[in-house]
Amino acid sequence: MSVNQGKAEIPVWDKEEALSRLMDSPALLDEACSIFVEESEQQLPSMEKQLANADYAALAREAHKMKGSAGNLAALELHQQALALEQAAKQEAADHAAEALSDIKEGLARFCAQLTY
Repeated sequence: MSVNQGKAEIPVWDKEEALSRLMDSPALLDEACSIFVEESEQQLPSMEKQLANADYAALAREAHKMKGSAGNLAALELHQQALALEQAAKQEAADHAAEALSDIKEGLARFCAQLTY
């Protein structure tokens, strides 16, 4: 079950909240978003490998890192998806972790689509 299935729709991003956290500076927001997307795109293959190798402790740490970064940018949907992955990894629930990782890929694409200023 995807993060949003059966629940109230979670906004992809609260841009105004993210902007307020960065001193209302569009330049800082742009830079922070660029760094987040770049790091997230680097994390995904690593998380896929950790899941394939059943390295749940590393997967949980990586998901926790992404959750924090998403939360800092008010990327609400990705924050929830990373939380779901972190919890699945801690429970060593491979199927749930695989689904959560798939949700993160889709959520990252939706987040990137909103990065038009």
